[in-house]
Amino acid sequence: MKRYLAVVPAFAFCLTVSASAQKSQDAVIVDPKVHNVLFENDHVRVFEARASYPASSPMHSHPPFVFIGLETGRVKMRLGDGKPAMLDLNPGQVMWMGDGIEHSWEMISGKVHVIAVEVKSARKPVAGALPPVTRKANDAVTVDPDVHNVILENDHVRVYDARGAKGRKSPMHSHPSLVFVSLATARLNMTLPDGRNVIFDTYPGQALWMENPEHSWEILSGEPHVIVVEVKSAQRAPRARTD
Repeated sequence: MKRYLAVVPAFAFCLTVSASAQKSQDAVIVDPKVHNVLFENDHVRVFEARASYPASSPMHSHPPFVFIGLETGRVKMRLGDGKPAMLDLNPGQVMWMGDGIEHSWEMISGKVHVIAVEVKSARKPVAGALPPVTRKANDAVTVDPDVHNVILENDHVRVYDARGAKGRKSPMHSHPSLVFVSLATARLNMTLPDGRNVIFDTYPGQALWMENPEHSWEILSGEPHVIVVEVKSAQRAPRARTD
């Protein structure tokens, strides 16, 4: 199986946010034909951006987010301070845009297909250090690190890349609340802690919010490729009482 991953920090292509007093309007308001909200809750807003050459998008802004690329393309951008920048897009490309970004863009080649996970806890500076998060002893990265490969972590998110091939099994493990983004087609037989089996199909562009899932699994077909964004604000939030 071909394995590739592009994890690119924002400074690698000079995407600095301008210090202008007033940013442009939100991307979903300015350009809703390209930026489509998939779902939103107390912790995240997740949108999909799609376009093909020779599309363009006017000046707009994004709050802090995790960028996940699904297609190959090249985009010429104009940043909020007027500086130009080129961005090459690739499947599996992951970036943390911790300051958000203000820009316009035009397609030079290929396609734009991006899933963006906007993290609401990162929008405003926090006074002092954020409390650490705790994970269960059977955390996925601990139990099965060959599949669950951490690619970035900060105060707001832990992001990992998960891959496997037909026949691969993963023992019972847990995840904190997360955004699941699939880049490939596959079928898995998942076993839940109570012993029930569930068939789970993945496909490119699939994006889901999952609350503290726990399971084992076996890959029945395909080669799943998933980017998982664990959202730490959901781990820090008090749990609702059930009694």
